[in-house]
Amino acid sequence: MILVAALDTALLDSLWMTARMWRAGSNVEKVDSARSRIIGAGGEAVRYVVLKYLPADDHLQTRAIRDICEKVPDTCAPAVDSVLRTGDTVALKNALYVASEVRMPSLEGTLLKLLRGKRDGRWKARILRALYKSGSRRACDEVAKYARHPYEYVRMRVLLFIGEHGCRRYKRLLWEGLNDSLFIVRDAGRESLVKMGFGRVEFEEHLGKVRTIELLKLLYFRCPSRDYLYLIEPKNPFERYWYGRIKCD
Repeated sequence: MILVAALDTALLDSLWMTARMWRAGSNVEKVDSARSRIIGAGGEAVRYVVLKYLPADDHLQTRAIRDICEKVPDTCAPAVDSVLRTGDTVALKNALYVASEVRMPSLEGTLLKLLRGKRDGRWKARILRALYKSGSRRACDEVAKYARHPYEYVRMRVLLFIGEHGCRRYKRLLWEGLNDSLFIVRDAGRESLVKMGFGRVEFEEHLGKVRTIELLKLLYFRCPSRDYLYLIEPKNPFERYWYGRIKCD
């Protein structure tokens, strides 16, 4: 047993010096051992490490905390939540990174509050990335509000969230995204439509509304039947190229 009675912070700090190291080569065994000892010391020990070291401007430490949280997400979540609320820029960035890598559903409320409060598009994109991992369908209404945000990475993250969490009320935004001026947003819309699926009537409704090339790319990744191909007549080399690559179920 590592800790008795009170939390031995000196021991935890000593273990952390090894636990935070790059986990590669000859370091793997000793890094894993140090991290396991921290986890084995109990929830208070894990929370101590997260609260003390996650706010630091040190990506190596942030990755190490992510790895620990992957093993004990429920233990980590309250401490990560506290760091999200500090208001410090570096701490917030690091906590959002961990929340975007490790699913911690209890963070959803704090993340939505941050999404509403941050005006800068880059921050909104980071928060949406965390919500993609740690959010749920309950956040669909709030997230969908940003589908037409001027910053492309916000639009992209919204469309990915809709597909991941099955926000069926906002599926129309995915079709709308196929006409976005930037490919990263179009790709996100297509990825989510492939994930959620679509029927023939729905597909036909968007003929003439969505560019043919984007509809063909969609069918390339998910073509329910050859009947869909009969709805489209490719008119240029690019369209014929994609048309020829489609294999239907």
